[in-house]
Amino acid sequence: MLWRAPSLLVNQDLLRDHRLGPEHRLIAEHNARLIVISIGGALVVVTGLLYTARNYRLAHRGQVTERFTKALERLGSDELYVRIGGVHALEHVMRDSPEHHGDVVEVLVAFVRGRAPRRRDEPVDQRQWMHPPIGTDTPKLSREPAADVQAALTALAQRPKRANQERGELDFHDLHLFGVNLHDADLRDANLQGAVLVGANLRCADLRGAVFWDAELHLANLDDARLQNAWLSRAGLQGASLEGAQLQGATLRNAELQGAVLRGAQLQNAVLEHALLQSACLDGAQLQEALLDGAQLQGARLESVQLQGASLSGAQLQGANLRNTTLTAEQLGSVDIDQRTLLSHRRVDTADS
Repeated sequence: MLWRAPSLLVNQDLLRDHRLGPEHRLIAEHNARLIVISIGGALVVVTGLLYTARNYRLAHRGQVTERFTKALERLGSDELYVRIGGVHALEHVMRDSPEHHGDVVEVLVAFVRGRAPRRRDEPVDQRQWMHPPIGTDTPKLSREPAADVQAALTALAQRPKRANQERGELDFHDLHLFGVNLHDADLRDANLQGAVLVGANLRCADLRGAVFWDAELHLANLDDARLQNAWLSRAGLQGASLEGAQLQGATLRNAELQGAVLRGAQLQNAVLEHALLQSACLDGAQLQEALLDGAQLQGARLESVQLQGASLSGAQLQGANLRNTTLTAEQLGSVDIDQRTLLSHRRVDTADS
């Protein structure tokens, strides 16, 4: 039947044409036969390619699974360099295989939680946290994360953006991560509640929606970080640098920001009620519609700050510098100032006068 198929493909009118000799009919049938053979060959090639591709995918999946298993074994090693190698191996698996993305994230988070020390519960004297008393019996915690913990955090921070592949959260609550380097990290919605991030490098990090309740971020670098809608209530940010940070809609209620630098920070609609901002620098900050009720701003720098629509009821501005900052009559009447407070000659908005 297959051999007769070419004759069926030949134009029957051509076969009935008496002007054409038998040789023309044979040529037409031969050409049709070549077409059939070519189509059949193409089908065989395509089938072979599909079969090869399927086998390749299965083999690749098996190789990735084997790499994943070996990496897990390395994480349990007693040797630091072997554990670091395991972390890097998992990072490569995560990048090469979207199917393993969620598994790798879960493993690395568990690894960090298992290897990093826990935050101590005892209160820290803010005058001594950088210089513990001599002769204390309390063992010192490291000023930087262990190399394998840092490697795991870096792998998580630079993971491919596949939100639909992730399960659970990046949970680092109550961990001691003093001096961690998370520059340009993707830590959206991460749980860092109560974490110790003293001196951490979080510059340009994406921390939108992250939770920092009660976290210790003294002297941390958060310049140009994205902190929209982040939760920083009661966070310790003394001496931290947040220049150009985007904090729109963030909650910093009762946060400790003494001496912090928020120059040019975007704080529109932020909640800073009862925040401690003594001697902080907020020059050029955008605080439109922010809540600063009861904020402690004694000695703070507030030059050229935008306060349109901000609530300042009970804010303490003794000794603060508000040059080139416009206050409405209502705002001025709701704050506490003294003779040391430097007010702009444009302190009262003409719209309210």
